[in-house]
Amino acid sequence: MRNSYICFIFFLLSATTLVAQQEAQISQYWALPGYLNPGAIALNDRLTVAALDRMQWTGVPNAPKTFFVTAEMPFRLLKKKHGVGIVVVNDRAGLFSNTDFSLQYAFRLKLWKGELSLGVRAGMTSHNFDGEKVDIPETPDHNPSADDIPRVKVSAMAFDAGFGAFYNHPRFYGGISASHLSQPELELDEKSYIQLKTVYYLTAGGNIPLRNTLYELHPSILVKTTFQNTQLDVTLRMVYNKLFWGGLSYRLNDAVVVMAGAEFKGIRVGYAYDIGTSAMAKVSNGSHEIFASYTLKIDLSPKTKNKHKSIRIL
Repeated sequence: MRNSYICFIFFLLSATTLVAQQEAQISQYWALPGYLNPGAIALNDRLTVAALDRMQWTGVPNAPKTFFVTAEMPFRLLKKKHGVGIVVVNDRAGLFSNTDFSLQYAFRLKLWKGELSLGVRAGMTSHNFDGEKVDIPETPDHNPSADDIPRVKVSAMAFDAGFGAFYNHPRFYGGISASHLSQPELELDEKSYIQLKTVYYLTAGGNIPLRNTLYELHPSILVKTTFQNTQLDVTLRMVYNKLFWGGLSYRLNDAVVVMAGAEFKGIRVGYAYDIGTSAMAKVSNGSHEIFASYTLKIDLSPKTKNKHKSIRIL
C-alpha cells in the first residue's frame, strides 16, 4: 500500500476509536490547566498568554500535529473575582484537520483556604478532510471507486461548548471538566460525518516542600475518558528555586515522557519528549512538545480604586 492510503485508513479508524485522536494530546497538561478546564483560567490574578506546539509520532507520514494559543485575564466585578479567556486550536492528523475557537468565562469564590472556580466555554469547531489526496491502490483487495470516501476537500462547522470546576489551594489543586457537551455532529458530505463525543477530564496535583527549601516535588495526574476509552497520565516534577524543573510522566499503555523547563520574570518555557511504549514506537521516533507563556501581574485589590499617581513622579 502507498503511504497516503495507509495513513488515511489509520486515522479514519483512530478518529472513531481513540479519545486521544478526537482531542489534541498534550504531555505538559499541568502547565496549561485552562486549556482542559475553563474553570482553571485566571487563577493567579495574572494576564497570561501561552502557546504550545506538538509534533506527535515523528517519522510517521501525516502524523498528528497540534498548535494552540490561549490568553486569559482576571477582572473584578461587583466585588467578585472573574476570569475571561480565549483558546484557538489547530490540530492535524492524516488527511483530517480541525480548528477550534472558543471563549471562556469563570467565576471565582473563596472556599475554605482556597478558591473554587466555575467556568464555561463556548465557540465553534471546524473539521476538514482533504479527499483530493486519497490514493487507493488498484488491487483485488481494494475498491478505488468506493463512493463512501470523499474525493474532494470537504468541511463542516458546528457550535461546541464545555464546562469545568476547579479548586485551587496553596498546597494542592483539583478539577473536573467536560468538552463537547452537545456532542456536535459535523456533516462533511451526504455520506460522511463526524460525531464528537463528550470527553471528561479529571486533573489533580500539588506541591510538596522538601527539607531543603530550594526544592519542591510537584506530583500531578490527568484522567481523560469518554467512559468507553480512558487515558491516564501520572507526572512527577522536581522544581528548583521556583526557577527550573525537570520530571517524568507515564501515560498508560502509550508513553514515558521526559520533561524540563524554566521560569524567569514572568516568562515560562517547557519541553517534553514522549518515548513511545505502544506499537507506534516501532515506526515512530517519539513525540516532541514545547510551550511558552508570559504572565503579567494584575492588581485586583479594591484599595487601588480611584488612586492616581502624581504626574510629577510618573
